[in-house]
Amino acid sequence: MITTVLLDGGGVIVDESLYEMIHSEIISEILSLVVPGYSLLDYHDDLDEAVWSFCPNVYKYIIWKHCKGDRAVFDKLQKRHIKAWNERRPPLVLFDGMREEIKALAKDFKIAIAGQYGHEIVDLLDKSGVLKYFCSQLTQDDFKITKPDPRYLEQITRKIGALPDECIMVGDRIDKDVIPAKQLGMKTIMVRTGIHKYQKPRVPFEIPDMELPGVKGLASAAKALSGKLKT
Repeated sequence: MITTVLLDGGGVIVDESLYEMIHSEIISEILSLVVPGYSLLDYHDDLDEAVWSFCPNVYKYIIWKHCKGDRAVFDKLQKRHIKAWNERRPPLVLFDGMREEIKALAKDFKIAIAGQYGHEIVDLLDKSGVLKYFCSQLTQDDFKITKPDPRYLEQITRKIGALPDECIMVGDRIDKDVIPAKQLGMKTIMVRTGIHKYQKPRVPFEIPDMELPGVKGLASAAKALSGKLKT
């Protein structure tokens, strides 16, 4: 019996559209200093390559690609990236329609956070009036490991008193959400948003149990996948 829904942070709870745009601008600016003529078009080509490579951190992948194997150059550029990001980082924004989906999910399931944001996502949920619908306020700050290590999801389920096969993992990535969840026996829903929305499974095992074009309809999808939706 499915009792619990785990929600990824970025791409499911948090709308990262502005985040992604700012990262693209910063990295393009930085790489243009070492790669003459590097543009946003080049960045998006590199981004597609990183996504298709199932690279855990696409931003580091892009920077490293143009460092010609020089770790010192990478460290310098990565430091610039982090500094610029910290200066321009916008506040977290809840996905449009997610407030209603969370309320609907809470009628049938326990809900927990299973993303890589820290306690700032709890503040966002609180300000949005939906934190009360979550059975846990645990965030990435409470764990020493993270996705795609399946033990991260396993630790979350253990702390909230659920078994992995009682859970649905909702994420926006095959590599960091679908795969580790399936390794534990969870059901999976992939929400195709953000820079990973065109990511495709390489083998049948990586196919999500369900897919959605956005977060709207998530509660109904979870009910259908769990067998709780009456037909």
